Amino acid sequence: MPVVPIGLCAACRHQKLIRSGRGSEFSMCLKHREDPAFPKYPRLPVQACPGFARRGEDDAGRG
Repeated sequence: MPVVPIGLCAACRHQKLIRSGRGSEFSMCLKHREDPAFPKYPRLPVQACPGFARRGEDDAGRG
């Protein structure tokens, strides 16, 4: 399966990687929980996002 670059999501604190039972991975945007204008599963690669917040050291284990 080809690897899709996830753009900004890779460095965003709102991103969570979801792995299916078959081993596929999906990038979920947790920002959609507080604002329905954000897609739950954004189309990749994301190159611009008004909700982008850089993941800090506190978020390193998240996802």
